[in-house]
Amino acid sequence: MPQPVIPPELFRFLRELQTNNHRDWFNENKLRYQAEVRDPAVELVRQLDKPLVRSAPMLSAIPKSHGGSLMRIYRDTRFSKDKTPYKTNVGISLRHQANTN
Repeated sequence: MPQPVIPPELFRFLRELQTNNHRDWFNENKLRYQAEVRDPAVELVRQLDKPLVRSAPMLSAIPKSHGGSLMRIYRDTRFSKDKTPYKTNVGISLRHQANTN
């Protein structure tokens, strides 16, 4: 059986982040974040690319950890009531490409 793209560790990490949403904890667990959350999410985006080309060619999935379809984990707290520094979800953005026929 193939390995799941989204491992259970991803959800475990996000649950732990919910109760430890501060910089010290995140810095201590940054390598875990990269291995258990960021890298599997980038792999999911990579696997979405071919099906999207077939079914919705106007959308693109960019499998990069920075500047791609994966949203940052860092929360912009400037205008938010929620001042915790990290998001406790994984965000993926599929970009719309103009004039794709």
